[in-house]
Amino acid sequence: MNKKEKALFLGHFILLLLELLVVLHAFSEEGWTTLRFYTTDSNFLCGIASLLYILKKFPKLNQEGKGVVSGYFQKKQQAGISLEEERPSLITLLRFISTASLMVTFVVVLLVLGPENGYAHEFLGGMRLYSHLICPFLSLFLFVTGEERVPKKWISYALYATLLYAIPLILLNATGLVSGPYSFLKIREQSLGKTMFWIVTILSGNALLAWGAIGLQGLKVGSK
Repeated sequence: MNKKEKALFLGHFILLLLELLVVLHAFSEEGWTTLRFYTTDSNFLCGIASLLYILKKFPKLNQEGKGVVSGYFQKKQQAGISLEEERPSLITLLRFISTASLMVTFVVVLLVLGPENGYAHEFLGGMRLYSHLICPFLSLFLFVTGEERVPKKWISYALYATLLYAIPLILLNATGLVSGPYSFLKIREQSLGKTMFWIVTILSGNALLAWGAIGLQGLKVGSK
């Protein structure tokens, strides 16, 4: 494992630790109901993706060492067992979806929640410093610098992930079982036109952010 790979491994380890702090704090505060927040879901998914990345790269990190763990992986390699994940693109897909989702979180906080609740509260209050600011940009940096090149057709997967969150919340708000948790999801308190505006705006923004992440990957490749 070269210096760049070790740096990326460390970056994912730090990101995983931050996501553990964010998610565990969220569950300790509200239990399973915290999953109604897009922020919790996107950070949780990011943590899973980084964990899988670490598990995939850990054998390679240890294969040249002299310890017991290193010896185990060396024997596996000599036996012809691959040290890499059989389908690494699945991890890259999860990294892409979680990164795009975290950037949606950042932009929604920047343009909607920040003006509503105050930027200091949304970006600096408690775990929000990590969930709304540090984790999104650390995840983006690791995605741009360390992942295999993502095709543009994967943008649709980022949208599916957001829809998987939004559709149940919209239905629960429509039936009155849930209120929010974000102002633009309170469809019983706003017109149909406003609801459609938010749906189109957020999905369009999601697609643009996913496209931007892929574009940054292209700039990185072109600068080599």
